[in-house]
Amino acid sequence: MDQLPSGQWRARYSHKAKRYVARTTWAEKEHAEGWIKDEARLIELGIWTDPDQRATKDAALDITVDEAVDHWIKTVGHLAESSRTLYQSIRRNRVTPYLAKTSLAEFTRHRAYQWVSDMRKDHGGKTKRNADAYKLVHAVLQEEVNRGTLDANPCQVEKATQVPKTGEKVVPTLQQLQVIVAGMPDHLKAGTQVAAWCGLRPAEWQELRRKDVERHAQPPVNGEPQPDRVVLNVRRQAHKEAGKWIVTPPKGGKTRRVVLPAHLVAVLDDQVRDYSGKGREGLLFPNINGDQLTRQKYYEAFKIRAKAAGCEKASPHSLRHFAGTAYAQIGASVRETMDYLGHSSPAVAMMYQHTAQGRPDFLASAMSALAAQAAPAERAPATTDEKATDNA
Repeated sequence: MDQLPSGQWRARYSHKAKRYVARTTWAEKEHAEGWIKDEARLIELGIWTDPDQRATKDAALDITVDEAVDHWIKTVGHLAESSRTLYQSIRRNRVTPYLAKTSLAEFTRHRAYQWVSDMRKDHGGKTKRNADAYKLVHAVLQEEVNRGTLDANPCQVEKATQVPKTGEKVVPTLQQLQVIVAGMPDHLKAGTQVAAWCGLRPAEWQELRRKDVERHAQPPVNGEPQPDRVVLNVRRQAHKEAGKWIVTPPKGGKTRRVVLPAHLVAVLDDQVRDYSGKGREGLLFPNINGDQLTRQKYYEAFKIRAKAAGCEKASPHSLRHFAGTAYAQIGASVRETMDYLGHSSPAVAMMYQHTAQGRPDFLASAMSALAAQAAPAERAPATTDEKATDNA
């Protein structure tokens, strides 16, 4: 400890062969001595940490929960732009009004309970959006724990993510899908079928271009020509925001290769010939003017045909559910379904295993088909004992 020319007192000490200097100076000597005594006490208790690291942590704890959420949304790497927009909306409505003045240091478990209670009171109770807000704040604070700013995540509110059970997802039947496709405008028929049989999200298949199609000629089978093996490389998705198209990697950053079912190869060929854009960058499924098809325009066209098909509650995303359910019905594993649909978690893929209600009937039919492949065996001459049994 020493006195500077300014008259202020500077405190410093050595610990484990390293010198530590206080970030501030004091007008009174005893205050500098008090700082050194506090440091010595921490060393004695075995809870000492680097004073600079403590000061950095304290500064980080001064920002508000709202500021931390805003920073996370803007900087986290794995979010699609559409997800950032959604999270900012959630933040503005369910985080900012309650936690704009609450620092990370002040956000205790009790404060988390109070926030959830107030949010539910103002926004309809145990709704999905309220649960999403809680998940968002929990994720942000867990990042602060991983970074070392917080010692523990204060978001430990029991059943905060609980929401009322919703009805089963609407999945068109095969017959309803056929009606929908038949009713769609000609330039949208192929895209609808690709969405349904390949499980692509609307933002994915509407951004597919000629360069994303990979073709491999197949040898004849029993002298019969076979369609090409066609692979769709799903590497991008597109969203229109404020009149501008934003192109990003698919949701979760998961690119994938989807093999086009053979019955769609000729459908895709007709689409490319009649409606797709020109050149490698040409859109496979443009609108009638050859421009990028917007989700809203497709939604309007789809809803009319879905209603006519008898599944009024279906949406374009229902086509993806059709693919997932059909894939589960033909025996795809959870891992295969995840890869096919581009899921990052097995939880959603498991949903399709549970919703494949026609699976037992499909398996029974498959067993009968297997049995039909076997030639009927010739019956051996009946023995005396068998004849006696037959006549009993």
